[in-house]
Amino acid sequence: MKTCDFRRRTLLHGIGALCAGVALPSRAREEVSNESLRFILPLAAGGAADVSTRPLAVELQRAIRQPMIVENRPGGLFMIGLQAVLQAPADGRTLIYLYNSVASVQAVHKRYDINRQLIPVTQTTSIPMVLLVPGSSRFKTLEELVAFGRDNPGKLNYASLGVGSTEHLKAAQLERAADFQAMNVPYKSGPDMVTGLIGGAVDFVLTAATFAHVFAPKGLVRVLAVVNTERMKDMPEVPTISEAGVTIPPLEFWGGYGVRAGTPEATVQRLFEALTTAAVKPAVRDLLAPSGISVATSSSPKNFAKLIADDVRWMTEMTEQLSIKPSV
Repeated sequence: MKTCDFRRRTLLHGIGALCAGVALPSRAREEVSNESLRFILPLAAGGAADVSTRPLAVELQRAIRQPMIVENRPGGLFMIGLQAVLQAPADGRTLIYLYNSVASVQAVHKRYDINRQLIPVTQTTSIPMVLLVPGSSRFKTLEELVAFGRDNPGKLNYASLGVGSTEHLKAAQLERAADFQAMNVPYKSGPDMVTGLIGGAVDFVLTAATFAHVFAPKGLVRVLAVVNTERMKDMPEVPTISEAGVTIPPLEFWGGYGVRAGTPEATVQRLFEALTTAAVKPAVRDLLAPSGISVATSSSPKNFAKLIADDVRWMTEMTEQLSIKPSV
């Protein structure tokens, strides 16, 4: 199987594969009983959550010799997945995948409180945000897209995961900074957003670079910019957002895991050790790298909690500045 075909199947179907065993600290092994660990992904199958979680779960299973279950529980602005964790015992055996949009939906909708209802354990991955257009798009540069938007108010549209999602907030920032207007078209998942983009249903999307690595080589999407202060090492021809002519705060998608509040501190620490040890192993790192996903672990559970709190803070401020209202 060709490498790009493997990555595409991994992204679309959440297939994870590893080829190396590893030993974790004894305290990490002692913590896990014969019962399985469950990873709840509050997203549909096929996105970055699957791509990063499934290899990690395989590596963790080989390391601690316990079953791992990965469940996709999308919908309800992440509430379906969150409820699955909150209804499970606070024993550290049910983890939930957390990322930027879980924080942004909290900032807008205020239906949950991550740092109160959960205990963040650790960040494990980081993915640059990129601006994509269809491969057949008339827009060859961000400057051309912005110019069209200014000359044709309301004629552009973009995909997001809904009101209050990270994609929505950054697109709103882009509109504001570049002085044009575009319509937000909500989708249920990242793969759905990119499918709509490739099919021409939307003009652009701000999303994880994972999709660029899979679809840009095939000519199905075009990468106009990376929302960062530096260019991507594996796509050096893609300009940063400021180089492309628009200045907005940089953003990378972080991903990590949390457990239900009330989980014993010792259990959280042992999960932290297990996850951070497994995440940095070559078997995981080397599989994720071709998809534009970097391993990035927290220095402690408290450090991850601070990252989430900081994101909720600026997202709340942006929500107020942009007068974004919760969907009904």
